[in-house]
Order: sequence, then structure tokens, then C-alpha cells
Amino acid sequence: MSGTPVSLIVDDSFLLHDFPGHPESAQRLRAITDRVLADPVLRSLPSAPAADVDLDLLHAVHTDGHLRSVERAAQSGGGWIDADTYCTPRSYDVAIRAAGAAVAAVDTVCGGGSRTAFGLVRPPGHHATRAQAMGFCLFNNAAVAARAAQRLHGLERVAIVDIDVHHGNGTQDVFYDDPSVLYCSLHQWPLYPGTGRAAETGEGRGAGATVNVPVSPYTDGDQWLAAFDEVVVAAVHTHRPELVVVSAGYDAHQADPLAQLCLTEDTYRAVATRLEAVAGEHAAGRSVWLLEGGYDLGALAGSVGASLHVLAGR
Repeated sequence: MSGTPVSLIVDDSFLLHDFPGHPESAQRLRAITDRVLADPVLRSLPSAPAADVDLDLLHAVHTDGHLRSVERAAQSGGGWIDADTYCTPRSYDVAIRAAGAAVAAVDTVCGGGSRTAFGLVRPPGHHATRAQAMGFCLFNNAAVAARAAQRLHGLERVAIVDIDVHHGNGTQDVFYDDPSVLYCSLHQWPLYPGTGRAAETGEGRGAGATVNVPVSPYTDGDQWLAAFDEVVVAAVHTHRPELVVVSAGYDAHQADPLAQLCLTEDTYRAVATRLEAVAGEHAAGRSVWLLEGGYDLGALAGSVGASLHVLAGR
């Protein structure tokens, strides 16, 4: 594939969705940006801005009622959608732009601009179901990326690999009956949102296209990688995706305050290496990484940096 190894998809508007004191705040993105700018390799990576997502594409993932409810919440001055999920007057517009960043990332890799694109997006997305915002998430960016690959670029098979410590119930909901999109999640159990049992494997034509790997609290990086290799990597090989989408959560890090797994920056380097290899074998190297969780600022910034170094070939 022509182009650079990895491009960043960034947009200053992602800082405008913010609630001081909330774990999912704009400080997360500032910490990552500071890490990128302080690193000679990372600050040399090409970057591109996002654009608003086409609403027809967003409707391929979410119900009209869901989109309108988020828009109304923002227009009415914001507030709390649920006990965890805030909305500000700017949040609807920012979430539209974040979903657009997912599309821009797909366009970049499918158009040959780079092998991999990493969307430094907020708000995150993997808890947003077809019809509901929850778990800090408004719209499901990874699901939008998968549908963009299929509808705009003609790809048939997409794999979404979710490495966030929390199960991506929203992404599972969108694709639970769809055999064309493999959804794999390796997550702490028990933990919010309470879904993601190994027995949840899809339904109807999508039976077998959902793969859940729950792991116990205090699982370390070596144990986590062993499960990742045995189940997730094997499932992706079987699916033979034309694009790999990564829900790139970093809250399985041992320093994260919202969970109890024990991954390190070295673990995230190893994950990136494995995902690059599987994308290289089946998807012409194409992968799209989209930021999800990660709430210890130092661990988040360092782990994103570790992933980017691998993706940049450094």
C-alpha cells in the first residue's frame, strides 16, 4: 500500500465536549496531544482534520429517535443523559464530528493515504447502542467506521477488535445479527455495563460473529495476551476481514482508576504488533484505531504513544 504507515485524525472541536471533574474530560485528549508533541517521531506523523459525519451514514447505525434525543439534550442546554453520561450545549456537534473522524480514518486507509489511521476522538463510542447513549458515549464511532467501509468503499467483511477494559455493549448491539462484521471484545468481568459473557455470540445470521472474552480482575499483561492470541486473533483470522477497526481503550492499564486489570505500555505495544500482523495478512495492512477509554492521564498518554510507535514502524 502506498502512503505513510500511520496518520492521525484530529480536531480541536473534540475539546469542546467537557465536564470538569468527570473522568471522560478534555484533559484526556490534552494529555495525549502533549505526549505526541513531546516525541520527535510522533509529532512528525501526518495529521488530518475531521468533518461532520453524513447523517445517512449515522442513521445506518443509530435510530432517528436516538439522534434526535442527543440533539434535543444539547439544544436545551445540556445535562445528564444518565448517571454517567453528560451532554453539553456543544456535545451533539462534537459527537457528529467524532463520528466524522471515524469516516475520515476509513477514507484515509481505503484511499491509500496511509496503512493505518488513528482517530484521537472524543466522546468515545463503544457503549452507545442503536437507540441509547450511555457509558460516556453518545454515538458509536467504531460502528460508523465499519458501515463507512462497507457503504462507501465496498468492503464486505470488517472486524472490530475492542481492547477497552469495559465490554462494548453498544457495538455488540449494532452488529449482533450481522455476519459481515465480526465483533471481538476482551474485557474485565464483572464490570460495567454487565454484558459480554462468553455465551453472547450473536443471533440469527450473525450467530458466531460476536466473540466475548471476559477476564478476571487483576489479570496481568501476559495472561491477557495469551487470551487475546488464543481467542481474538484466531477469530479474526477465521473472519478474514478487509479492514480491522480497533476500539482503542486504554483503561485496562494497571494504573487506571476505573478498573482492576494489570496491563502496561509493553502490553499495548504487543497488542499493536499483533493487530498490525493480522491486518497485514488479511486486510492489505488496513486498520483504523479509534480512541475509547483510559482515565489515568499518564497511563493513557504513554499507552497511546506506545501503540503509535508500533504503528509508525518505530
